[in-house]
Amino acid sequence: MKKCFLINILIFSINIGFSCTTAVISGKATPDGRPLLYKNRDTTTLHSRMVYSNHGKYSFIGMTNPDDKDNKNILNGHNSAGFAIMNSDSYNLNYPEIKENQRQDGEIMRLALESCSTLKDFENLLIHLPKPLRLSSNFGVIDAQGGAAYYETSNLGFVKYDANNPNIAPLGYIIRTNYSFSGKSEGGKGYSRFLRAQELLYSASLTNSLTPKYFLQNVSRSLIHGLTKVDLTKYSEEFSAFRDFIPRYYTASVVVIQGVKQTESPLLTTAWTILGTSLGSVAIPLWLNFNKIFPKVLTADLYNTTLMDEWASTIKKKLFPIEKGEGSDYIHVPTLVSIIPKLISIENAIMEQSELLLNEWRIEDKINNKELINFYSWVDKYIHDKYFPLTQ
Repeated sequence: MKKCFLINILIFSINIGFSCTTAVISGKATPDGRPLLYKNRDTTTLHSRMVYSNHGKYSFIGMTNPDDKDNKNILNGHNSAGFAIMNSDSYNLNYPEIKENQRQDGEIMRLALESCSTLKDFENLLIHLPKPLRLSSNFGVIDAQGGAAYYETSNLGFVKYDANNPNIAPLGYIIRTNYSFSGKSEGGKGYSRFLRAQELLYSASLTNSLTPKYFLQNVSRSLIHGLTKVDLTKYSEEFSAFRDFIPRYYTASVVVIQGVKQTESPLLTTAWTILGTSLGSVAIPLWLNFNKIFPKVLTADLYNTTLMDEWASTIKKKLFPIEKGEGSDYIHVPTLVSIIPKLISIENAIMEQSELLLNEWRIEDKINNKELINFYSWVDKYIHDKYFPLTQ
């Protein structure tokens, strides 16, 4: 990316784009050799829910909006072949720009999860779909063969950026917010978030620390602004303007999908999932299993609402207590700096127990359903005992 490109359009980062901060990380760049997909999802919908599907060639776990009754649009997910996908909207690929309600990003991701097992399968899917594609999207994809890449996809086709190619990704990772490197320089959004993500990932790569935990806790809860360098952990006023940090008022979920090594079962792919704002919720791991075993706190009810999402919304109201005017632009700093350590403490306990299970399952090369049921039973109780009181 040319320096003049970033400098000339950095000013556009003040515009609100309801999309995401994302990254694709090759297994060559992670401590354990497993690739990662990261998505911090920003949306005016403000809520998300998890779904399980076995209607295609491959079963999958994915995320969708609560009001998507037919689960038509999948926003990120992974399937039984170890193929995983997510996206961020791009605002500089098509001119004129495609309206949000005319895009088929979610439909394409569902189709990919149902039918693809490798990056090559996804490329063939994009090649053979009827044109125009009605897409303006940066698709991040990993597979169980070690593949990790972005596909900057417009109406007419795609440009691939391979995270395993040292000429494209010398440190083994690629970041995308809401613009594409193959797009035009006079558009796009999310430049200040890109700057902050770039700082964080570069720092972690130097210490071999690009792990799911780092993305969940250091990236998605980063309180330093990429452009202004305002650090809310050192902020002295009660309220601060809160625009274009990586976590935003519009952040509805976070997922870090940890892939597998080529020698491992694809079913060991792990989706570390924060449902609700990352500033008011905690990560819980999800694994694809044919008995559809889920924790109750991440299971949607008949009205498509989910406990973790609802509880996180309660905490969010404490973080953004101003209801009049532009209240969503101002965060209550004392509440913020008080709640984050509590969330991390709870999350650390869940991740510690998760890693114990994963280490055993990786040796056995399969998920033990009885252990999974017991683990989710523990998670549900632990969340109720330790997390729920934070919502009161």
